[in-house]
Amino acid sequence: MKEKIKVTFDDGRQIVVPYKTTAIDAVKMVEDKTDDILAFVINNEVKFQLYQLVTDSTISYLKIDSQDGYRVYSRTLKMVLYMALTELFGKVKVDFLATINKNQYFVTEDFDFTEEKIAKVKAKMQEIIDADYEIEKRAVHIDEATDLYTASGDEDKLSNINNRLKSYTNIYFCNGYYNSFYGPLAPRTGYIDKFDLIPFRKGALLVMENGKGELSKVNDSKLTDITEIYMNLKQVTNIRNIGDLNDRILKNDMLDLIQVAEAIHQKTIVEIVREIYKREKIKMILIAGPSSSGKTTFAQKLGVHLRLAGYNPITISMDNYFKEREDTPVGADGKYDFETVDALDIELFNEHMQKLIKGETIELPEFDFIYGHKHYNGKFLTLKEKDVLVIEGIHALNPILTEFTPKENKYKIYIAPITTLNIDGYTKVSSSDTRFLRRMVRDYATRGHSVEKTFELWDNVKAGEEKYIFPYLEDVDGIFNSSLIYEPAVMRTFAQPLLLQIDKSSKYYAEARRLYEYLNNFLPMETSNIPIDSLIREFIGNGCFNR
Repeated sequence: MKEKIKVTFDDGRQIVVPYKTTAIDAVKMVEDKTDDILAFVINNEVKFQLYQLVTDSTISYLKIDSQDGYRVYSRTLKMVLYMALTELFGKVKVDFLATINKNQYFVTEDFDFTEEKIAKVKAKMQEIIDADYEIEKRAVHIDEATDLYTASGDEDKLSNINNRLKSYTNIYFCNGYYNSFYGPLAPRTGYIDKFDLIPFRKGALLVMENGKGELSKVNDSKLTDITEIYMNLKQVTNIRNIGDLNDRILKNDMLDLIQVAEAIHQKTIVEIVREIYKREKIKMILIAGPSSSGKTTFAQKLGVHLRLAGYNPITISMDNYFKEREDTPVGADGKYDFETVDALDIELFNEHMQKLIKGETIELPEFDFIYGHKHYNGKFLTLKEKDVLVIEGIHALNPILTEFTPKENKYKIYIAPITTLNIDGYTKVSSSDTRFLRRMVRDYATRGHSVEKTFELWDNVKAGEEKYIFPYLEDVDGIFNSSLIYEPAVMRTFAQPLLLQIDKSSKYYAEARRLYEYLNNFLPMETSNIPIDSLIREFIGNGCFNR
């Protein structure tokens, strides 16, 4: 056993500390101010402040301006909310439904959460924060955890731990209260610097700090409408949380759930086509969504239903409208920036769309990605009476691309997996994680990308979405929720082996481990009953549509 541990910090500083020194004590040896450090990344793993150092370690700080730091802050604030609600009103069933501009929207079940009660809870939360109570993490035996959650009436957590082959589970204790979260919390309640709690829709909004010392802006989103609609469908699926899903998998009783989930997708597509049919002048359907939303399968399934409604869908790829390579914008890194809307020949695309809507004939370009130029190979197009253009791409919702096309001729669709399944009331399945896992599985199987490569690209992919898709979301005509309630159980089978490829020396190890542990909440699901036209087949394979 080592008596001394060498600690290396991001800036190259090194110190030697005794064996089992806590991470925070080691940091306090070199830093005067530590009250903004929520947790640490130690040897590429996210760790609680009181983690004991038992091997030579590299330490990075997690503050609220980082993704992992935001998660720590969010979990800690939810713990404070839980304590305040319980102290004031006893057991209150909470369901966190959506993240809106980093703020957390939740509703309460069988509890009239009035503005007066919200004000009382906010005041109690501030009191708990000001008291600066210590938050202690304990590994609790499953039998003891069962007793604790039975006493607190927490059915969500009971159903979850009963389906997991683990002897212990992590629970956080604070001033006589306890709750479990999937990742570290701050060491004390006083680490919460800023928050707000306000009435919002059918419940309340937990307003978060934005990482710049300010509260995040409060706004609403059409996506929240979809979340609420799908939450009501829990009565149809009879799946309230992952414990219910795991029960169905254990009983080999998934066929009906799969059929219901797929039927919900089909029903939504039919409703979209009906809306298009009502608008007699629609000649252009524009589809956009963030990476791995399922745009390819959705567009093809939509085409099938359009034909059933009497339309002749014609797909136009925006990729054929890239600018000539020498005219392509260059990013700050000196490389061609193919993500920006300015990489597209906007003038030509507008001209072609305008001519088609007027009934004129155009010659479609074909872009040669090897040589970086458009070619014209005699592919002419004139829209006939029942023809409708189907255009899918990252910039499809940007009005600059169709600014000369009358609004009555366009129907804009946003597609994304808007997840509604909860691990428990305080922890929601992440839509962003869902998309990442889809992309990782698909790109490994079909594009030859390593798992490391998918991690490497992800931040830039998300930055492009924030810039080129999300600003136009509120102007869409239809939204398609591509999530499937059983999907995480499918992804456990396909994604977990890939995540194991990330070595502990990789800077992506902490994120890979977090996703691996997240998938451990779900039992693996056999996939032979998933239809070949299911949207999930775009990512796991063996589907009937082109991937």
